[in-house]
Amino acid sequence: MLPDENRLRNESDFGRLRKSKQKLVHPLLILVRCPNQLSVSRFAFPASRKVGNAVKRNRGRRLLRESIRAELQQIRPGWDCLLIVRSKTTSAAFSDVHAAVKELLTKANLKDSITQ
Repeated sequence: MLPDENRLRNESDFGRLRKSKQKLVHPLLILVRCPNQLSVSRFAFPASRKVGNAVKRNRGRRLLRESIRAELQQIRPGWDCLLIVRSKTTSAAFSDVHAAVKELLTKANLKDSITQ
């Protein structure tokens, strides 16, 4: 489970992120990022109904949330991120999803250079 300080909850923050042009796409997920003025990075894991039923959407969110939790110590502070679940995420293995998250974090330059 992510700590409360790393959770993105406000609707205004979601709106700001949705308007952001900083978007990276992978077959398993989409990363949208936007800088914030905080000392922590915050994350949200939306999944639309196009992904599937509630069981599939929740599985996708759990996979992404666990991947971020494992990388949290290496992620630079000061960013708000949406990791959007795609339909292929729900049938992928955790190792594949984790590799995709690490790849997008590296491409987005959100990981500390020391621990890459």
